[in-house]
Amino acid sequence: MIDHVVLLQPKAEFTEEEITTVLSHVQGLQQSIPGIVETRVGKNLSVNDQGHVYGFLMRFIDEEHLKAYAPHPAHQVVSKELQKICESIIDFDIE
Repeated sequence: MIDHVVLLQPKAEFTEEEITTVLSHVQGLQQSIPGIVETRVGKNLSVNDQGHVYGFLMRFIDEEHLKAYAPHPAHQVVSKELQKICESIIDFDIE
């Protein structure tokens, strides 16, 4: 299993509703992209968030499925949405 952790620092002009809408699109990727076995999205509970107040975790079957995720057309659409609403995005993958 590979965990794909993404930390999001939204731009100030986007509302919580707009951010949660995009996060629901992130959750929907599990239905479209093979190899995703779990997806969790939400608000950061840590006080040490350094501005990364939202994030998500995806669990992939293996590294091959993670590598196939980035170029997948469904991911490309959601990735553009995330880039539009975020000041900073940090990815972290761990086996």
